[in-house]
Amino acid sequence: MRTALETGFTDQEWAVGYVLCPARNKCVSPSGMRGLFKPLKNGRLPMHRGWLGEARPGANKKPTTPPLQLHPTP
Repeated sequence: MRTALETGFTDQEWAVGYVLCPARNKCVSPSGMRGLFKPLKNGRLPMHRGWLGEARPGANKKPTTPPLQLHPTP
């Protein structure tokens, strides 16, 4: 699923504007989806932690992908 999201497009309206964490598979968002976050006003990712409370490598970093958009309709 992440590979599809890395194209910058999604079919899910709720995911528009979200970005992927640059930590890739090492990251899990509070919603449970791997590495998908609403960026902060400064453009950086919010703090997010692993199961044991350790900060994830992508926390407080700038995303490497643009915000998601809906797939264009043909």
